[in-house]
Amino acid sequence: MRIRMLAAAGVLAGAALTATTVVPAQATPAPAPAQASAGWAMSIGGPIRSCDAASCRVVYQTSYGEDVYWTTSRINSAGNRWYKVTSPASGWIYCGNISAPC
Repeated sequence: MRIRMLAAAGVLAGAALTATTVVPAQATPAPAPAQASAGWAMSIGGPIRSCDAASCRVVYQTSYGEDVYWTTSRINSAGNRWYKVTSPASGWIYCGNISAPC
C-alpha cells in the first residue's frame, strides 16, 4: 500500500513539473504603453518647473484641484515621468502631482 502511495505521488510530482512554464533568460521587455493624448488633468498641489527635474526652478505653484493642461510627457534621466504643461503656466510638472498616469 505504501509503495502505491509513493508511486502515485511521484506521478503527480512529474506532472506538476512538466506543467510549469519556463521563461527564457533573455525575455524581450514589454513595449512601453502608448502615450495618452494631451488634455486636462487635476493638480494635487505640485509645482510647475522650468525643466523636467526636481532641481529645476519653480515657475508656478499649483493648488489642489487646479486644472492644468498638458501637451506631452517624457521620462527624465532619473526615470520619472514629467508632463509638459501650457496652462496655468508653461513648464513641466511631475506625474505624481497631477491626476494623469505615471
